[in-house]
Amino acid sequence: MSRRAGRRATRAETVLATVLAAALLALAPRAAAQDAAPPAAGATLNLGNARHVRALYLDLLGRTPDADELELARSSRADVLLRLLCGSREFWEHWYEDELYFFLLIDNARPAEAPGEDGLPARLAAGRLGVLDAEREIVTGSAFNRANPGNDTFVSVVFEQLLGLRVQDSPALLQAGKQMYDGQPATLFGQRGSSQADVVGIVARQPGFAETFVQRQYRRLVGAAPAREDGKRWAAALREQPDAFPALAAEWLASPAYAERLKTLRPKTDTQFIRGLYVDLTGERPAPDQLQRLRGALGVLADTGPLRAVIARSLLDQQAERLPCRGEVEGDAFVTATFERYLGRAPSTEEQQDFLVIYGQEDCQPATLVRAIVTHWEYQYY
Repeated sequence: MSRRAGRRATRAETVLATVLAAALLALAPRAAAQDAAPPAAGATLNLGNARHVRALYLDLLGRTPDADELELARSSRADVLLRLLCGSREFWEHWYEDELYFFLLIDNARPAEAPGEDGLPARLAAGRLGVLDAEREIVTGSAFNRANPGNDTFVSVVFEQLLGLRVQDSPALLQAGKQMYDGQPATLFGQRGSSQADVVGIVARQPGFAETFVQRQYRRLVGAAPAREDGKRWAAALREQPDAFPALAAEWLASPAYAERLKTLRPKTDTQFIRGLYVDLTGERPAPDQLQRLRGALGVLADTGPLRAVIARSLLDQQAERLPCRGEVEGDAFVTATFERYLGRAPSTEEQQDFLVIYGQEDCQPATLVRAIVTHWEYQYY
């Protein structure tokens, strides 16, 4: 069968992909458990493991690696690759997007972007802005103010998100902050102020600001809370050296704690799923408007799994010409390569056999095998 741009799946191929997905559904939990065998004591990131590399890129850049990046990682030292990724502009762009999502400053609530090198990620990447100052800049911006109108809402969100405080437990602090927000002189954490900017400035000078930030960032990357003393030490380092965050992130991902996290599958966020899917199927990141549109559609659903599968099928149909046709690849090798490319693991013996049986059907194309993988629940995890 000749290849045609924009080729749509036939009904037979769709049925075959469904059969393959069902077979994978039955076998994946067992395969995942095998892949998640406890690492040796003191084990760390293994760049020879495709799943580790995919997880690393998803955590640091919010997307999967392309084929060239995956190959480069295999020949790199972990410390070198971590320094490269954590010091990159893309690392800061992803961090910024995650922070905007954390503060719910997305879509119509998104801050106006400064052009070029004046943008916040660009200044962070160039070392012209420290990460704690960047956090403060986000919270003092007009977009944050519009998203949190009124003294009670604004002060409550600042206390809760920057210091981890429950305002219900601190009514006196909340009252002082509200007075300060309204332009009335007040004392907050022993410091005087009389403006909305003073509220944020005083909060940002508290030790709990850096500690809360470090704990949240560590949990985002490693998937668990840091030890209390480690969190305090890292926060102190960040206060003393404002540009230390990339080095801290690299330290966390090179640790045994991150290797421990990789023992189990973790759900992709909507952003990670969309951006990773585009890189996996097109080799490129989605345009900002594509990301916003798809993330908005997923954001209103309690269960995003079915719509994610529809998005994957649709994008694969648009990109079918990128994949080889039947007769251009050897089945056994293509099955193995497909599992490793999209799931970061080798197929089990049973999966390999089932996929080869289906591939032996006349209507089965290589794209059918890929469709079964990217529409399966395991692809929504990493």
